[in-house]
Amino acid sequence: MGSAPEPSDGSGVRYEEKHAHIMGRGLISSSALGLSDGLITNLAFLTGFSGAVSNIEVVRFAGLAALLAGSVSMFFGGILSARSESDLFEADAAREAYEIENEPDEETWELKSLYKEKGLTDEEAEMVVRKISADKGKFLEDMLANELHVSRTNLEEPYKVGGAVGLSFLVGAAVPLAPYYVASGVGYAVGFSVALSFAFLFAAGAWRGMIVKRRAWRSGLETLLIGAAAAGALYLIGRLFEFV
Repeated sequence: MGSAPEPSDGSGVRYEEKHAHIMGRGLISSSALGLSDGLITNLAFLTGFSGAVSNIEVVRFAGLAALLAGSVSMFFGGILSARSESDLFEADAAREAYEIENEPDEETWELKSLYKEKGLTDEEAEMVVRKISADKGKFLEDMLANELHVSRTNLEEPYKVGGAVGLSFLVGAAVPLAPYYVASGVGYAVGFSVALSFAFLFAAGAWRGMIVKRRAWRSGLETLLIGAAAAGALYLIGRLFEFV
């Protein structure tokens, strides 16, 4: 088992973190996005499509096709998004590394200015930067964090992101679709689907709110209202097409 690090003052007293940090925040964000996107997208599609088509078998097939297509699209979209973030980070790191190697005085001045903006005196900033710049790896890491506000530790593995957002989209999209496989008619299915989806939207929003330390009911209501607005708008569009 690992031990807690000793403080820098060398007092020998060990400290432990009292407040837990949010772990895997990137994957949680991707999952929340996929879940809400899948539910809202398929709910809006099914309610809109049901307004124009009365055959429940056709609605079931269309909903399932939308679920599968959206999940695959979100999976590869998540991979590409994470890879783009990684590529951008590597490009920034390469540029900063070149500047540190070829323009050390300018980079040192920039880092010193950044620390002075945080409240350090000129002498304090000079001392900190002198120590950091002695190690080019640390120098690069500090420049990326303070000047560009990026860090390698914030990057997520592309396939994990793709899997999280794709699977979450599939789960979310399955919620409004499930009632269509239980109900015998489109009218009953629409009502059941909307009720179930709204309850799930509120629960998902409340869950997200608790994670980010927001009021659960407020986050849940916000997510519910967005989903209701999207579903209602497309349902009206579907009803219009019914008369075309």
